Amino acid sequence: MSHLTKMTGMEYVLSDVMEPHLFVIRKQRRESPEKSNAMLAYYILDGSIYQAPQLCSVFASRISRAMHHISKAFTTACSKLEKIGHVETEPDTAASESKTQKEAIDLKELKRVDHILMSLQRKLQPAPPPPPFPEGYVPSEQEKASDDLLALEALPPQVDPIIDQGPAKRPRFQ
Repeated sequence: MSHLTKMTGMEYVLSDVMEPHLFVIRKQRRESPEKSNAMLAYYILDGSIYQAPQLCSVFASRISRAMHHISKAFTTACSKLEKIGHVETEPDTAASESKTQKEAIDLKELKRVDHILMSLQRKLQPAPPPPPFPEGYVPSEQEKASDDLLALEALPPQVDPIIDQGPAKRPRFQ
């Protein structure tokens, strides 16, 4: 073993063991007896060998998925706010009861919130699509239908121009 640590070049080291199911092997480049740079990690789980993903690719994947879901949430929130502004006609008997509830919604404030959400949506970059599925994966009919809906949501929404609300109620600090 002492002779092996004095050699330079590529080496594979068994770094962690949880017998009998899990073994972690690290591929590293040894530059001197004291210095080695880890390059890749492999793990053996129940007799199958896998290459462990690099940390940067794990972070990139998770951040891209989070951005996709946040962008989708903003789009949904914008569409819900647009629906609140549209009032359907109701029978006269229920109209008097519902008018008090509708008056509770301040349209000026509603437009202001809509304006804020749209400005945030314009500032944020569109989220990248989620990473592709593994090779050989066949999506079910339900997943295909949801992908078609996502493609429709990716189209830019038709936005009504927003009336200028004047100066903000609170001072903005940058």
